[in-house]
Amino acid sequence: MSTPVRLQTSVWNPLGERRALLIHGLSSDAGSWWRVASDLADDGWMVAAPDLRSHGRSPTAVDHRVVTMAADVAQLGDGWDLIVGHSLGGSIAAVLAGDHHVPAMVLVDPVLALPMSQREPLRGRVKASLDHPDPATIRAANPTWSERDVQRKALALAAMTPDVIDAVLDDNDPWDVRWTIPRWSGRAHLLAADPNQGALLTPADIAEVTHAAGDRVTASVVYGAGHSLHRERPEVVREAIRVLTR
Repeated sequence: MSTPVRLQTSVWNPLGERRALLIHGLSSDAGSWWRVASDLADDGWMVAAPDLRSHGRSPTAVDHRVVTMAADVAQLGDGWDLIVGHSLGGSIAAVLAGDHHVPAMVLVDPVLALPMSQREPLRGRVKASLDHPDPATIRAANPTWSERDVQRKALALAAMTPDVIDAVLDDNDPWDVRWTIPRWSGRAHLLAADPNQGALLTPADIAEVTHAAGDRVTASVVYGAGHSLHRERPEVVREAIRVLTR
C-alpha cells in the first residue's frame, strides 16, 4: 500500500462534543455534505469531511485502492462517534469500521461490491458527466437537487479528470469490501436508492449484509430517489442518523 496523503478537510462546529466523519463519493468532494454537515453541527456535532485523494483540493496520487484511500482518511484520527459514507465513501467507511470501533455508521447507497455488469456502465456514466460539467447540464439531469447542490457538483467535476475515474475503478478490480462486515463492531444502517433509479446497493446486497451482520445492521430502500440520496432526500439521511445515534 502506498504512503498516505494529507487530505484537505472541511470542519463544521470544531468545538462540538460528538464527532462525525462524512466521506464523499467518486467525482465529488467534501462540499457535497454541506446540508447534512450543517444540520449535524447545529445539533452539537463536530463534523469533518475530507476531500479524498485526487478529488477536490487534496493531493493527486497514484494508488486509488479503497484500502489506500481509507488509510488517508485514518490519518484524521479515530474515535469517531459517527461515520457517514456515500458510494465510494461507503466503501471507505466500511474499511475504517473494520479496523476501528465505530459506534454508528450510515452508508448511503454504498459500493460494497461492484460486479463487472455494473462496473463499465458506471465508468461510462461518471466519465460522461465530466464532458459537460456546467451547472445547466447538472441541473437538467437532476431536477430534484437544490441550486447549491448543483453548483457544488459543478465545482467538484471541474476538479476531476477522467484518468482518476479509471484509476479508482481499475485499482479496485475486483471491488469487494464485504470482508469487512464481520469486523464491524458498532451499529450501522444502509440506505439504498431505488433499484429502478440507479441504485448501487442492490436488494441482494442488502440481504447478504444483514444476514452476515445480524441485528447490528439495518437497511432501508428509498423508493423514488436515485444514487445521490444526500442531495435528493437529505431528510432521510438526517433521520437515519438521528435514529442510530439517539
